[in-house]
Amino acid sequence: MLKSAPALSAAAATAAGLYLLWRRRRPTHSVPGEGSVKTNDGVSLRYVVRGRASTSVPPIVLIHGWSGSRRYFENTIDELAERTGGAVYAFDLRFHGDSDKPEFGFHVHRLAADLRDFLEALEIEKPVVVGTSLGCAVIWAFVELYGDAALGKCVFVDQAPSQWTFPDWKFGSKGIYDAASLAKIQAALFAGMEAFAAGNAECCLSHALPAPLAALLASETLRCEPRHLAKLMADHAQLDWRPVLPGIRVPCLNLYGTESGCFPVEGTQAVG
Repeated sequence: MLKSAPALSAAAATAAGLYLLWRRRRPTHSVPGEGSVKTNDGVSLRYVVRGRASTSVPPIVLIHGWSGSRRYFENTIDELAERTGGAVYAFDLRFHGDSDKPEFGFHVHRLAADLRDFLEALEIEKPVVVGTSLGCAVIWAFVELYGDAALGKCVFVDQAPSQWTFPDWKFGSKGIYDAASLAKIQAALFAGMEAFAAGNAECCLSHALPAPLAALLASETLRCEPRHLAKLMADHAQLDWRPVLPGIRVPCLNLYGTESGCFPVEGTQAVG
């Protein structure tokens, strides 16, 4: 994975410089606090935004994980906006939170298409995209489909390049790594969402959470439909992103914990 973009040609550099001069003349302005965008297949995605749009600070887009929602970032989004001085967006993936929950689109690549629609609808240019867990896979699918030219930088949080294990890959998910373990998690979803929601965070975390935060995580999981989560995980868990990662040319930051409940450290380290 390259850490910086390739050098521009003289002509491209001149054009880029003129464009930046034009951009600097555009005033910084406030952005709305929340809203929705429509994807190209008619699904409504709800989002919130904090901070102010700026010509000197890249916007940030936060992408949550499987069974979560944009509310996972409530404790950080305002702080990010204040510290960076720019706009910070967080949206609910389809099947999650306040976004639509259709009976189609159970593929990570569809979520990547949703991300493209989101960026285009709100005219978000060159954002820093931050993916957590499944959110990382959404970014990787975006790059596979559209390249990384529309992205400024990427941040990946606690996700291995493959959850599935293969003969040449032993560092997949600790909980969902083959057909039998996938069937087990799907059965748990249908056995009862309340029990699943209560145990879901415990499986992923290595330290206890404050009670209000733990309750928030569980409540957001309960807003999802078990059949939607089961179908989406069936796609997500079996994808191998190792061939995609070396082609990402924008600067990237990989964040992982050595005590993750989801992945062995060798798996998350392999992102780069």
